[in-house]
Amino acid sequence: MAHRLTEYETLVMPDYGGFDLYDMDSDVRDNALTIPAYEHGAAGNGYEICVVTKQTQVKVKLHIETWSGEPPLPHDWESYLALALEMPTGHLVISERTRGAWETVIPPGHYQARIAHRGRDLVQPAVIITGRPEEVAHLEGVEEYLLQLWPRT
Repeated sequence: MAHRLTEYETLVMPDYGGFDLYDMDSDVRDNALTIPAYEHGAAGNGYEICVVTKQTQVKVKLHIETWSGEPPLPHDWESYLALALEMPTGHLVISERTRGAWETVIPPGHYQARIAHRGRDLVQPAVIITGRPEEVAHLEGVEEYLLQLWPRT
């Protein structure tokens, strides 16, 4: 049975409709990911994962987990998408696109990935109605994304 090896949680401010995840040594910004990401909420090419959020005015919560093997499907999450991610250095960049980027360290390797979300439909209506960041700040982290990674076999 698979067990969780690492977990990391952070807030991400979406920019230009989302955020990106990739190894620091990867050549990224594959514009071809944009259309499938909008259709499925996320898309990847093996070197980059492009995540599309429902809004760009409130920070979303990102959970990142590494596992020893394929984890069970997480409860209370929606829209699972299976992807792959190459992590030669183990330095996972979390990019807010034009707003900035930072990294967290995970074991280097070739990963299977699963991304899921929840709370997407809770934040967007409030953002549309008010349009004012100070009136929706209390919704920070309500829209959440989960990235699970485990060794590809």
